[in-house]
Amino acid sequence: MSKPITTHSTVRRQLLGGSASLLAMSVLSACGWRLRGKVDLPYKNILISGNMTPELRDGLDMMFRVNDIQIVKLVKEAELVLEIISEQNARQVLSYNSGGQITAYRIISRIVFRAFDPNGIELIPESDIYLTRDIDFNQSNIQAFDQQVADYVKNMRIDIVSQLMRRLASIKKLPTQKAPAESTPKSR
Repeated sequence: MSKPITTHSTVRRQLLGGSASLLAMSVLSACGWRLRGKVDLPYKNILISGNMTPELRDGLDMMFRVNDIQIVKLVKEAELVLEIISEQNARQVLSYNSGGQITAYRIISRIVFRAFDPNGIELIPESDIYLTRDIDFNQSNIQAFDQQVADYVKNMRIDIVSQLMRRLASIKKLPTQKAPAESTPKSR
């Protein structure tokens, strides 16, 4: 049985590849980038209320399940109440051509929400997440355009749910939670 021949150039290539990977990871970690994963939320039971589309509701349900947060039905069981005050998905004309035909639209997706504890103490005052995407319009292919708009709205909703989770994660400590007792040495 013969051993594979390892040349100096092969070893050098492997070292350079490993060094490049290490450099890329250190640069990305230095700027705060990390893989999307679980969000560290300071509560385990949440009540979701308000006006929202079933698609937004499903996205929120999925994100909370992924993060091991139980969705409850009663305020007294919740550690946090998330109220979706409104959800808006719309499109507006962005531009026309010289013949007066529409050539581009702006897709708008916005939610207004607030978060409070079961006692009514506001943890996040009424806030909104507002996203826009611009899309070209071709009069000859309306069906493809409608599908493209639906895809944009779906992706924007996913982005809104992610941003909402980051805002909820910014709540460091709920007022009803007690701070851990300081450890002091007992006198003898």
